[in-house]
Amino acid sequence: MPKLTRWSLRSAFIFLMLGSIGALLYWTNVLWEWLPLLDVISPTYLHLIVVGWLTQFIFGVIYWMFPIISKVHPRGDTRAAWAMFVCLNAGLLARMVFEPWRAFSPNIVNAYGLLLSACLQVAAAVLFVWVSWDRVRERAGT
Repeated sequence: MPKLTRWSLRSAFIFLMLGSIGALLYWTNVLWEWLPLLDVISPTYLHLIVVGWLTQFIFGVIYWMFPIISKVHPRGDTRAAWAMFVCLNAGLLARMVFEPWRAFSPNIVNAYGLLLSACLQVAAAVLFVWVSWDRVRERAGT
């Protein structure tokens, strides 16, 4: 298993735990209404589960399991793959910080923080497609 895949899967598990803790806190709030301020983190924990866990897990497994390109560079440009990993995780961490903060104190810094988060995650998606594109090909003779 490639090193990038191990890091992606471990990061995915961390985001699953963080998102699950957020979901638990949110549903505790819904059921007992003991801390109404937790409502502001609901989009964040959903994002952590869907993008942080599910998408990152898929990225890691695809990077590992898709067909090899060549013996010299079996999985393509590793620098672009690592850049994808860094962009995705930096974008997720930025969202974890700026989204709840924006609910309490909406200002221009928070808006730019969320824009940065979105740009980093889109960049990660583009890099993922770029790294994986050559690995999706027809088999010879089919």
